[in-house]
Amino acid sequence: MNHYLLTARTITHAQRMARALEHTGVSAKIRRIGSGVTKNGCGYTLQVPERQYQTAADALRTAGLRPVKAFHVVNGERREVDL
Repeated sequence: MNHYLLTARTITHAQRMARALEHTGVSAKIRRIGSGVTKNGCGYTLQVPERQYQTAADALRTAGLRPVKAFHVVNGERREVDL
């Protein structure tokens, strides 16, 4: 399944982003970051379905919440994107 990963340094930041997304009907799963996403493996990701990415990006901008990085995952391959 193709999706986007939005990274956060803290669980609080990830939870705030998830709440902002919930208010717009976007489902997001919070997970610990794996070492493959960042150099040190610290932080959290929100997994957002590909079809809901634009709505998610707009909701986060409106809420003033920015992920540290964003990645588009297609067939298991990750590519960093601008949010």
